[in-house]
Amino acid sequence: MQDAVSNFPLRDEEGDVRPEFLHAVTDALESGDIARARSLTLDLHEADLADLIEVLRQDERAELIEALGDEFKAAALPELDEAVRDQVLEEMPPEQVAEALQELESDEAVYLLEDLDREEQEDILSKLPYFERVALQRSLEYPEDSAGRMMQTDLIAVPPFWSVGQTIDYMREADDLPERFYEIFVVDPAYHLMGCVALNKILRSKRPTQMDSIIDEEMHPIPVAVDQEEVA
Repeated sequence: MQDAVSNFPLRDEEGDVRPEFLHAVTDALESGDIARARSLTLDLHEADLADLIEVLRQDERAELIEALGDEFKAAALPELDEAVRDQVLEEMPPEQVAEALQELESDEAVYLLEDLDREEQEDILSKLPYFERVALQRSLEYPEDSAGRMMQTDLIAVPPFWSVGQTIDYMREADDLPERFYEIFVVDPAYHLMGCVALNKILRSKRPTQMDSIIDEEMHPIPVAVDQEEVA
């Protein structure tokens, strides 16, 4: 038996969402057939899901996202038109938005948060783990078109008693490091932030040097208020 998506192809020859597919989804939502709505949309690529969300009514968008629950593809959010995206974020519970942000690159997460008002931002950020929250809060403090906003802020944290050599070896061997990073966070055993060490300072220090001895406030090699076009 063919699955629902193959019975109702998403796009027509022009690349638009097919009316038949749209009607299948809206009929499922209207009738409360959550299983049907999920079967139609769970396997959609995030860009396709975003296009579908944009052609739904506001109430249907909320119903679909609720139907998908934890399996809603967070990567669809940056693909949405700004007005639709902001409306969707306002409809989603803060806990669900926080979970979605953790699935995105940090610059995408900032992109989603920056147009929300401060109260909404704080409500969502309060649901995030400590380090993710601190990183996003720092980025949001920079001017909108600055290098600070452009930088990804995924974090690398090490204990204060590690040496520079241990830190460098860890960065060489770890397979889940951020694509770009400029500093290392130093945290105590209770995961409280002690400070940061700029990557260039680590590379200039001798291997036996202990990390907590070189914590530095000068953390960004690019001035964070420089316009993004100047950085590029």
